[in-house]
Amino acid sequence: MKFSKLFFGLYFCFVNLSIISAQNNCPQVLKKAQSTYDEGRISEVSNILEPCLKDKNGFTKEERIEAYKLLTFTWLYFNERAKAEDCMYNFLNLNPEYILNETIDPTEFINLYSTFRNCPILIYGIKIGLTNQDINVIKNFSVDNSAISRGIYKSALGLQLGVNFEIPVRKKISLLTELNLVQKNHTYRDEILKFAKISFHEKQTLIEIPILLHVNFSTKKFIPYMNFGGTFSYLVNDKAIVSRKDKLNGNQVEVSGPELNILTLRHKLLYTASIGAGLKLKNVLGNGYITIEARYNIGLRNSVSSKNRASNIDLVYNYLYLDNDFRMNGFVCSLGFALPSYRPRIKRI
Repeated sequence: MKFSKLFFGLYFCFVNLSIISAQNNCPQVLKKAQSTYDEGRISEVSNILEPCLKDKNGFTKEERIEAYKLLTFTWLYFNERAKAEDCMYNFLNLNPEYILNETIDPTEFINLYSTFRNCPILIYGIKIGLTNQDINVIKNFSVDNSAISRGIYKSALGLQLGVNFEIPVRKKISLLTELNLVQKNHTYRDEILKFAKISFHEKQTLIEIPILLHVNFSTKKFIPYMNFGGTFSYLVNDKAIVSRKDKLNGNQVEVSGPELNILTLRHKLLYTASIGAGLKLKNVLGNGYITIEARYNIGLRNSVSSKNRASNIDLVYNYLYLDNDFRMNGFVCSLGFALPSYRPRIKRI
């Protein structure tokens, strides 16, 4: 029994050592194939490389890239177009962002490379950002004199989280869409009837879907870009914290209460014009991109539902508050990470 265990143990050690030896030999195989090609014995290159290419653990990724490139040279030399295309396909699958060197790469290789689609079919990623609102008043409404400009709006920072999908249509032009969960905050303060100071803090939660034309100004490591288009927003939650402080005859009285749901006071579906600019840093964590972007959204629809303006009794009678008509503009500054997805294939003419 002990002898059989020892035998099998030695056997597995021998097999593992053989595998390790074969794997360790593949770098030398690649060098041998290259020198064989350089010496003009091109017909031998395929047989030299084949064992390490078939072995999943044979070549490293970088060695496999060089091996397929060398094989592409080989089959082009023998005018074996189909085999050269197969090797180019494997080469680009491993190294989709290969940049041609026209002083070194053979003309035949350059011509074959140009027949392949080598740009990503999709770039997808995630973003996190900060929002800041700019309230544009259209018309004043108040239980006090609404003929004059009323109150002061002050923005507060919000948060944006989302995923983005970029579909290239040309080398530097893409269609971009996102699915974002957005929080927006702002505060309104006013003095009503010369004795009541009101504070109205609004917190909105929206789902936003931008549809943008995305223009890159470079294809190198640092890529400045701009976005143009529109954004559709759907308001899913809207809460307000309201307080009123009265000062009469030297006495101060404060009116406050629980958070109010004011969703019915707002239009749920909004749309904005969007323009943005940013910078991509290529090849971070593999083929990934880091993106830094600033975007400005210009509100195109009144946020307030006119027919429901006075429908919240608490706001009107307890806090003496009526909404002005306003549009919401806003800045978004975001940081993101994206990955390109490639599918090399022969271009269809």
